[in-house]
Amino acid sequence: MDIVIMRMRVLAETASCVWIAVSGTLGATTRHRMHEHLRAHTEPGHSAAFLDLRELRCADGITAEDVREVFLLGPTVSIHLIGAPAEVRTGLAEDPRVTLHAGLSSAWEQWV
Repeated sequence: MDIVIMRMRVLAETASCVWIAVSGTLGATTRHRMHEHLRAHTEPGHSAAFLDLRELRCADGITAEDVREVFLLGPTVSIHLIGAPAEVRTGLAEDPRVTLHAGLSSAWEQWV
């Protein structure tokens, strides 16, 4: 049995935004846990989530639907993805609630 480790840390929080760093592998065994963690940190009134995904990898076979199930957190939460893997970018590129950032600087400009 493979042990898959996923780490999610809240780095910053304001009344309306949360910044979370995610590392590990997104796959069948971590999808639900990651979604629940993200929902827990956005439900109390956050309208934006900044997710640093530079250390996230996707397991083989992850689908666009899997990605949408993890990252889409409701109709009122905008998502800023920083350094997202190709599978995540592809799965969410068409959603108007999602902003893709290649690096930290453009995301930081949106944060402040």
